Amino acid sequence: MFVDEIAKKLKLDGDFPPFVVTILGSGKAIVNGVKTVILSTQNEVKVKVRNAVVKVSGEGLNLLEMGGGDLYLEGEIASVEIEKN
Repeated sequence: MFVDEIAKKLKLDGDFPPFVVTILGSGKAIVNGVKTVILSTQNEVKVKVRNAVVKVSGEGLNLLEMGGGDLYLEGEIASVEIEKN
């Protein structure tokens, strides 16, 4: 698995990763490890992951699908921020 390869190269131990954000160009994103959606507007999506909040900002943001801890998002993505808890 790709994530396992990253953990090995970075010499990370234990429960890695608590979450992963994958940006596909400027128009799509996948967030893995999502516990709950805190906020969803056309300009901002905030989701709770373990020990943090992931905030995606942009324009025309739309949640395509969410399930099993994965969130699929589309729209013009301008930034991704991680707020530690």
